[in-house]
Amino acid sequence: MAGSPTRQVSGPERDPPLGERARRILASIVDDHIHGGEPVGSQAIARLPGVDCSSATVRAVMADLEAMGLLEKPHTSAGRVPTARGYRYYVDVLLHLQSPHPDEKKFIEARANEARGELDGLFAEASRTLHHLTRHAGVVATPRPHAERLRRIEFVQLREGRLLAVLVSRTGRVQNRLLTLDRSYGESELVQAENYLNQLLNDLTLEEARAKISAEMEAQQKALSQLEERALALGSKAVQVEARDPGAPAQPSGIHASILHLEGQASLLEEPTLAHDLGKIRALFRALDEKERLLSVLDKALVAEELTIFIGAESGIYDPELSIVAAPYRSEGEIVGALGVIGPTRMDYSRVIPLVEFTARAVGLALDPQDD
Repeated sequence: MAGSPTRQVSGPERDPPLGERARRILASIVDDHIHGGEPVGSQAIARLPGVDCSSATVRAVMADLEAMGLLEKPHTSAGRVPTARGYRYYVDVLLHLQSPHPDEKKFIEARANEARGELDGLFAEASRTLHHLTRHAGVVATPRPHAERLRRIEFVQLREGRLLAVLVSRTGRVQNRLLTLDRSYGESELVQAENYLNQLLNDLTLEEARAKISAEMEAQQKALSQLEERALALGSKAVQVEARDPGAPAQPSGIHASILHLEGQASLLEEPTLAHDLGKIRALFRALDEKERLLSVLDKALVAEELTIFIGAESGIYDPELSIVAAPYRSEGEIVGALGVIGPTRMDYSRVIPLVEFTARAVGLALDPQDD
């Protein structure tokens, strides 16, 4: 393992106390299993540089680690493999990160910059990039519409009593809202309303904008000019919660209103524990098709406001042999969405974690508005 130690990530405080020798042996077993995929025997570990003990000593330590629930013995092998708890200890305590190769950084930045300005393309490209570099499934949740901050509002006159409000967010997302009015507005009135509202509501979320307009109308009820009063009336209609058909299902809120981009699900079938188990394969793909389950996992990274690792059953995804590495991405310093990698529990965390973090930063930079 090379690089600087990782910070502690998600997971309950349940790490058993281990001596230095047991730590070295556990780290060696996990590393060997990650890269080889096979159960690890004591003789193979004893031969590794830095272990400095006999195979008999290694066997004794492995037995202790198994008793602690950190290792387990497959029925068909004399070797041991890490349990989910063993991987958690490895990630929280023993893992050292490898910085992405300069070529990988250039690749990530180039893909993000090429898609700058086209949001759906940017998020789809980010999921493809994560899949390409890790060979696991890449997943990206788009920014939550109601959490995005306004950059500007524009009005387009359609016909008598009908107006199109165009809401542009700081990330570049555009929402078009059709307004029904009880009076018509002249072109100069619309321009003045735009200028007034853009100064008043700049950098607010829709919820904050609604509250701001309501407060302005109440606090300055008698002092408002006719222009300001009409502008606020327009603004109130533009940022109100969109009406829906009474018979239609309720719309999701929070991250659950996001669009999910998932790339490389088929790569999960290369994991030996899944490849020959049709029942597991079907259950896994049913789980991946359930948007709410994946979004709930990514939502935890948003709440934590930092990279988060879910090992095995911690993710809530069906298969206990899968892990998720997720990180939030920011626009102008504010968290707006999350992305990550879904792979086997024996994924190379030392490499995947920095790639996920770097991709999240690259997406955030691509979302930031460029100077005109």
